[in-house]
Amino acid sequence: MCGRFNIIDDPMTQLLLEITGQNIWNIETELNVAPTQQVPVVRLAEDASWDVSPMRWWLVPYWSPEPSTKYAMFNAKSETLTKSRAFSEPFKRRRCIVPVTGYYEWKREREIKAPYYIEPEEDSGLAFAGLWDRWRRGDQVIESCTIITAASPEGIKWLHHRIPVHLTTDQIESWVDPQTPEAELHELLKPELRTSFRVTPVSTYVNNARNKDERCVEPLGDSTTIH
Repeated sequence: MCGRFNIIDDPMTQLLLEITGQNIWNIETELNVAPTQQVPVVRLAEDASWDVSPMRWWLVPYWSPEPSTKYAMFNAKSETLTKSRAFSEPFKRRRCIVPVTGYYEWKREREIKAPYYIEPEEDSGLAFAGLWDRWRRGDQVIESCTIITAASPEGIKWLHHRIPVHLTTDQIESWVDPQTPEAELHELLKPELRTSFRVTPVSTYVNNARNKDERCVEPLGDSTTIH
């Protein structure tokens, strides 16, 4: 799963430059992003140009009577997208990228859930495959998103049984292109490690979503590299 991530202004600006070819996006550092917060989302505009817009990280389906957190909608399982009432139409029509610098995952160790920080070893960040939707009632409009997850490959199963699906720069355009065949989309969602990761134990300070400072990423021990 992916329940917490961070955004660091640089290298995030470099990642957005690699995706969109433009260096016009203003990104603020946020070291402990939690569900329901506003996050930058990359999508194709109607004229096929790149758009980076803030969205609520917790999908609100367009048909929902009201915004709610009753059901966990910040992640979407890749295996059931086409069967889900909430995700099937966004999967067909409203695919996006959620760019992050790195993300956090928790592993039960003795009596605690120990947090780890996962980041690409060399790349500027990670482009998570996502879906977005637009909810509208009268004058109120909420654009929101979810991050797609898949079963963990062997190299990272020791940490958690699911991972957010991350795409290479070459795969991003196919993912957001509304004309991409469904069979190709499912190929993009295969549970693969498409880059090398550095996994570092960090303090349980990050467990509290209200904590946002540098202590969230302070290492508690040596990093492990996953290929």
